[in-house]
Amino acid sequence: MWAPRALRRAARRCGPAGRTDRPAAARAVTPYDAIALRRDVQRGQRARRCAEPARAAPGAAPGDRYAAAVTVAGVVIALDHDAPGRAGGRAGRPRRSGGPVRSSVVAARAALDAGFDEVVVVVVTGDEDAAPRFPDAATVLLDGSVPPSEASAMRAAVDWCARAGHDAVVVALADRSGRGAPPGASEWARVAEARGAPVSLGTRAGRPIGLARLAAEIWPLLPLGGAVDVLWRSRPELAATVSVDGAPGASAPVPTGGPSRPGEPAIAPEAVTAGERATPDDVAAIEELLGRPAGGEFTVVVRSRSGAPVVIENAPLLRDGTPMPTRYWLVGVREREAVGRLEAAGGVRRAEAAVGAGALADAHARYAAERDAALPEGHEGPVPTGGVGGTKTGVKCLHAHLAWYLAGGCDPVGRWVADELAGAIDGPVAAVDCGTNSTRLLVVDATGRSLERLMTITRLGAGVDETGALAPEAIERTLAALRGYRAVMDRHGVVVCRATATSAARDASNADDLLARAASVLGAPLETLSGADEGRLAYRGATAELDASGGPYLVVDLGGGSTELVAGGPGGADESPAAVASLDVGCVRVTERFLASDPATPTEIAAASEHVARLVERALREHPALGDARRMVGVAGTVSTLAVLALGLARYERDAVHHSVLTREAVDRLAAELLAQRAAERTARPGVEPGRADVIAGGALVLAGVMAATGHDELVVSESDILDGIAAELLARG
Repeated sequence: MWAPRALRRAARRCGPAGRTDRPAAARAVTPYDAIALRRDVQRGQRARRCAEPARAAPGAAPGDRYAAAVTVAGVVIALDHDAPGRAGGRAGRPRRSGGPVRSSVVAARAALDAGFDEVVVVVVTGDEDAAPRFPDAATVLLDGSVPPSEASAMRAAVDWCARAGHDAVVVALADRSGRGAPPGASEWARVAEARGAPVSLGTRAGRPIGLARLAAEIWPLLPLGGAVDVLWRSRPELAATVSVDGAPGASAPVPTGGPSRPGEPAIAPEAVTAGERATPDDVAAIEELLGRPAGGEFTVVVRSRSGAPVVIENAPLLRDGTPMPTRYWLVGVREREAVGRLEAAGGVRRAEAAVGAGALADAHARYAAERDAALPEGHEGPVPTGGVGGTKTGVKCLHAHLAWYLAGGCDPVGRWVADELAGAIDGPVAAVDCGTNSTRLLVVDATGRSLERLMTITRLGAGVDETGALAPEAIERTLAALRGYRAVMDRHGVVVCRATATSAARDASNADDLLARAASVLGAPLETLSGADEGRLAYRGATAELDASGGPYLVVDLGGGSTELVAGGPGGADESPAAVASLDVGCVRVTERFLASDPATPTEIAAASEHVARLVERALREHPALGDARRMVGVAGTVSTLAVLALGLARYERDAVHHSVLTREAVDRLAAELLAQRAAERTARPGVEPGRADVIAGGALVLAGVMAATGHDELVVSESDILDGIAAELLARG
């Protein structure tokens, strides 16, 4: 390590602000101080690199000469929110440091295992005895700033790291958003590898894990007080996310490859499980179920459609100090009865047989760790034991497993129970669409409220038009996205999933390979939709929020391999469409078949336009109802991207795009501009994501052709689509 042990011991003796025995490295610094420090160390930093072998950043591939030129420090902040002198803290009360130090010790050990050039721990507590509890290999600083804050601790850390000559830090912030296991060594290493943005925020299954990589160039911008994340929340252009999913030992994979819509900032959402304070009616319902007064505090984490409690989260200790081993209780009447029937039919034995011993042991360990982390700081009495249902091995109670799964606990037994009871219990539902260009996920709760909407560019249909088969690498890209989506579904406690494949799978000779492997990944069949079913579901989703009196509508679902034209009747979204036509053309297919040059030549553009016009005109002849619609509605990624460009947005904003109006004049203009540009130029345009830049011009050409042939001068952009149609049908069945 860079700091010798003697210096680490000296750091542990740092006193409060203003004390003469406090080294400069442990004081809060101003932005100007940090700039000066960087100037001071640059010469020594270069000399050290010349004198020592270059060290690769944690997780860097052997021989990666670019990674080897960077030194990265791991930083852990142990922030006690009740430290004396902190606003709102309990100043002057004798107390022992508990949760913050305990969890920070775990984080420090993980950072050391990740192989950082140095691991720095900054302790901000009222107990200086906390320092010796950390691994001896770590550099420990005691920040005595008044008032202390995460930002003051962070500035102490970067002050030290600047003197040490580090180029970046990966910090475990004091307050992690979300639940789940703390980051492991491989996840620290994955965040350390991140490049391209001054701030890289680690995510697991799309949710923040509390790790952030901060390049030295932005250390002077750190806030002087408060939370560190104020920096990237106030200046989002500095930040990007990096998924740790797939790192050895990581909890669960997450889809990578793009935000939920073109240009949408990749900011991870908050945690799934957020307990609500129990109302008097909730307490009365639980006490009626128990047949006695509740002995401890609880919150409601899952409710039914009617608002009744389904799952409650218990405090780890009852009011009299008795340990409460069961963190989550299943209290919904319908759910308890359904699980009781399953247990009576041998469900416990079947669940143990279906879920591997390793996965079950891991679930018990995670459950216990989450419950124990909620113990009061400094607690010295009896503590809960065991895992799910109070046992350390096997399956004891399916009710407890389902409760944790519904609360977002990723319990494999709970997921098995939910699958067995599909249709018998209420809960979130998921819709998955494997399209030609992208693979998408929508999760909604039992009331239809959107919980998660994700999109990954997978290009499943790449080359299908030429070869007639799905490419192996395209199948792997799609399966990788589906693995991530399954993890997201588990974190939301999804009880029913419907997954569909569209044009690429319809046309591919080897689609069965994808369907079988996808079913194994998702735990649900992947079904190939006909063009008619695809159009019907797209129409239901796209028009659900539109006034039926404004119809009938013509929905244009412009995908990668096909374009569905769906004409509705006067009854609106719930009525069967009057006509559905599936055109064998989409943004990927028209690009691969006609627009081979970059940029496309006039001859290629003319041929593509004539092809689109012929297809639309034939559809109008065969389905006259398509010509009776009063308004056109456009859905899918091409339409969304064109709306972003037409509105002049710097990035995708759903509220601005949804139900905006896109004129034919704007579509024609954008099509001409995009077709005249190279793919690299289109990529540089704000609002066009890299995974769509090579096919957006073809998509614009198709949309322009459809509008011209049908005679519509404008369309309404809908961000609700086939996924919403699938989800609505799932909820209607329940």
